[in-house]
Amino acid sequence: MRQLVDLFEFLSVILRAGTLVFQSLLLGGVLFILWVSRNVPGDPAQRQRMETGSWTLLRISILGLIVIQGLYLFVDSSVLMASAEIGFGDVVGANFFISGSVVLGAALVALIISVSRSKLSSWALIAPAIVVMAASLMTNHAASRLEGRLLLVALTATHEVATGFWIGGLPYLVLALFRNKDSSARFYVTERFSRLALISVVLIVISGLAMSLVYIGSWQAILGTAYGVMVLAKAVMLGVLVLLGGINFLMLRNMSRDQVMPRLRRLIEAEVGIGITVILTAASLTSQPPAVDQPNDIVSFHQIVQRLRPTLPRLTYNQVAAAGPGDAAKSGAPAASLPVAYNADGELISQRMIANSMESEANHHWMGVLVLLMGLLALLARTGKAPWAEYWPLLLIGIAVFIILQADSECWPMGWKSVGACFADPEVFQHRMAALVCIGFAIFELRVRRRHRENDRLALVFPLMCAAGGAVLLTHQHAITNVKENLLVELSHVPMGVLAVFAGWARWLELRLPAENRRIPSWVWPVCFVLIGAGLLNYREM
Repeated sequence: MRQLVDLFEFLSVILRAGTLVFQSLLLGGVLFILWVSRNVPGDPAQRQRMETGSWTLLRISILGLIVIQGLYLFVDSSVLMASAEIGFGDVVGANFFISGSVVLGAALVALIISVSRSKLSSWALIAPAIVVMAASLMTNHAASRLEGRLLLVALTATHEVATGFWIGGLPYLVLALFRNKDSSARFYVTERFSRLALISVVLIVISGLAMSLVYIGSWQAILGTAYGVMVLAKAVMLGVLVLLGGINFLMLRNMSRDQVMPRLRRLIEAEVGIGITVILTAASLTSQPPAVDQPNDIVSFHQIVQRLRPTLPRLTYNQVAAAGPGDAAKSGAPAASLPVAYNADGELISQRMIANSMESEANHHWMGVLVLLMGLLALLARTGKAPWAEYWPLLLIGIAVFIILQADSECWPMGWKSVGACFADPEVFQHRMAALVCIGFAIFELRVRRRHRENDRLALVFPLMCAAGGAVLLTHQHAITNVKENLLVELSHVPMGVLAVFAGWARWLELRLPAENRRIPSWVWPVCFVLIGAGLLNYREM
């Protein structure tokens, strides 16, 4: 039952992220239709085609919000009923259920309004969008604070609305540039959205800094708590988004319309992907208590340095018998000659947990060897002097096999746990999904490299799956009850998740940008892989 609850809690974070994504798309779509795409010059037929696409995307976004919010209510209700052992009648009065029901009702109203597509309905959509926004704030950290609640609610609302207008509006801009071929119309829409994005970025930065001062509270808590680390990861990705937006802004003002449009659209595509990952990270923050509320669980800088200092990788399994399958593992019998170790609170770690940690470290270090080789081979292939290095994707199959056989040695097919029991464990489930992702990487990348076709859509599978894997890693859960130990593990996983996101979208830009602009992204993604490999080689749990 505990594993099932853990799985549902993981799903709750993902569904919360989906709610924020579709909420942002609703806000961004309403503003795009009402202001950005108003009075577009050029061919009326092209303008009508663009408007039709915007309305279609808006309806899809509203429908997605309805579906995701319905699933979110079901999953969270199930978790609460199972963990608190209460009936559904007691759940109905919970804050999350009331908020979710209001969002669901407002989304249904918005969907009905959007069907008519009249000028009046465009303005009428503002009301349900505001209701969705207000209901969403009910479950935010700001609503639960006893001091400064009104200010925090205002800051959170500003942050989420600005995010919706900017990141939620980006997919509509991409679609508009695709459906309207008139260069003057494209330039008009892009320039108007650029001004909106600039204002939104300023509001996001100001509100984000203000909330960080309240929720984090100290410099030490930035790296010393899981909340602070996730905020830092979000800030880094926002920084890259601002960089891409700044490049767009400069191109609009310094290049001709014919030059800017092929480049602008591709950069905006990458912005959409990274922006959605930022929203996913924001959703994971809602499941973490603010750093300021954990004064006794802040990891010291000395503890962080001790854990992250470079050490030789562990590439043997001689001392991890207790962590493997069999009767000894099930009974908790310790392996011989294990070292004595203490956790971040100075408590003696059991021999069984030491064995598990040593096995986990060895697994991560072997993965680091493979990922580092992938990155180095990709860099070697980039030089053009070693054509055989182009077959680096074969290493992904080795990674997939390793994950399935060794990542969770107590699970099927090597261990004593059944298939069902393994997939009910969120951490094991994520590992197995990662193995499938690796196999997908290998198949599609090898096919792409054999075909050598320009604008081959199969080539886009690798960057999309890579970025998705990074996004999932940012919500990766670990069954560690010690708060400080959990943070020390997250300190290694979060940077790798961010690097995987950057690697995926850098590869995307390499494939999508005009040939003369591919040089920088073509070097960025292999370097990200090298850094991920190095991080895995230095991964430690003790």
